[in-house]
Amino acid sequence: MTIRTLAYGGLMLSLTALLAACGSQPRETTPAPAAVATAEPAPPSTPSLPPGVPPLPTDLMGAGSQQARDELYCSALIYAENPDLSDALAPVDEAQLRKRQALGFIIGESGINRMVTEKAIHATQARAIADAYATQVDKDLKAKAPRISLDACNTRARAIPMPE
Repeated sequence: MTIRTLAYGGLMLSLTALLAACGSQPRETTPAPAAVATAEPAPPSTPSLPPGVPPLPTDLMGAGSQQARDELYCSALIYAENPDLSDALAPVDEAQLRKRQALGFIIGESGINRMVTEKAIHATQARAIADAYATQVDKDLKAKAPRISLDACNTRARAIPMPE
């Protein structure tokens, strides 16, 4: 017997045991009519925050210092101007795109870290904050009026030390 045959046999044995265990438990597919009539709607669940996590700021783009806000705006702008393409790129073109996207990541991470250090936000709130900046940048680009130029954002991103 080969190892593959033994592994396959063990898999089949465990699947058979699992199916037997699931099949032996009675299931109620439809609730009793009396239970449906007396059931009350469950209150909406609010996500509980871990201890020490402050609530999400009401003004997501107003949290933190001006430098941190500018870094997050630049990150969103760099990502918006360098989107992933569905078509296959030449290796050199793809490498250049990834390098530009990395600048967006670096400056965005710097902005989030700065806000966390300033205790303006908690690290768990980073996605909501970043999404707010991405939405604002999309609006600004549609209006053809970005608050900071792409060249200025790239210059700022290049000035941040590359993480190791």
